[in-house]
Amino acid sequence: MKINIPRLNTTLRFACNIRPNFLWCVLGVLVALAPITVRAQEDLFASINGPDSARLGHIFEYNLTGTQVNTLGTFSNPRGLAFDSAGDLFVATNFFSGDTSQPAVKEITSRGNRITLGRLPNTFFASGLAIGSSGNVFVMGEAANFTSTIFEFTPGGTRSVFGTLPGQGFGLAFDSAGNLFAADSSDQMIVKFTPGGTSSIFAGPTAFTSNSGPTGLAFDSAGNLFVSTESNGLEPDAILEFTPGGIESTFATGLTNPRGIAFDSSDNLYVAEIGIPAPGDILKFTPDGTESTFASGIGTTDNHGPQYLAIGPAINTPDSASTLLLLTMGLFGLVTWQRCGSRKGWLD
Repeated sequence: MKINIPRLNTTLRFACNIRPNFLWCVLGVLVALAPITVRAQEDLFASINGPDSARLGHIFEYNLTGTQVNTLGTFSNPRGLAFDSAGDLFVATNFFSGDTSQPAVKEITSRGNRITLGRLPNTFFASGLAIGSSGNVFVMGEAANFTSTIFEFTPGGTRSVFGTLPGQGFGLAFDSAGNLFAADSSDQMIVKFTPGGTSSIFAGPTAFTSNSGPTGLAFDSAGNLFVSTESNGLEPDAILEFTPGGIESTFATGLTNPRGIAFDSSDNLYVAEIGIPAPGDILKFTPDGTESTFASGIGTTDNHGPQYLAIGPAINTPDSASTLLLLTMGLFGLVTWQRCGSRKGWLD
């Protein structure tokens, strides 16, 4: 778990330089180090679609009781989300200039800085996103002719082509062995890629109804693959479950336009219903299949609801005791207190 202690060096410098007394230096060190609260619990992050105008989409953060605790900046048509091992969040975005898409991968560092990791060619629309064990970011790019390319970005931003799909691609997910699974919705299949890029069909059209195709993908702790299916309103949608050997079963039915899905550490499954035409919601399923509404009334009409989901670490902020101690020391001339950084108000 990464512990973020913003402005530590500044605090120590002021504590020791302004009053160069050993006791004050020790006190400054203790104040700077001790009272930082690390929120170790998981939170749920959801990309919220917006109109094609720039930066009208969002990322909402919820604690696992279903309360929204933050709005993490604004984004242009955000889609896939994933955290790396350092706790940085990566987001697939799509800015439109006229009819031309400018897809990109945004990286939100654990210190709250937002940077552009890399860009897809302008002929693509970025959707699903997953991160491999090496830290490389994989992004599904959908072309105008509804074929798809999976792009791979190194941590330094170098882009390459990892694989292709014949149809409209959506979700991506890695299994524990490093195999990448990709949802091809229009061709009604799930494609498996080995770490070396060799592809095979994991599940074909017979796994789905005649009107539905796979969209969201996520693995539980036992290695079972869960798949959301969408039928464009032609029939009730479902969540399917596949064992590592490919045996299929139905986990849940009666859903409406489910897309992004994600598991927490207790194997509870969260499902984003994107909301066409009404605002969308997020459903929660316990491991035994019990369904409840996690959050509702999300976004606005016309497909401007939740799209993709990710489970990640909560944002670390100083607690009230830290702030009080630092301010108190500031009153006595021991430190110059500055507000610790947060993830709100990120800049590109």
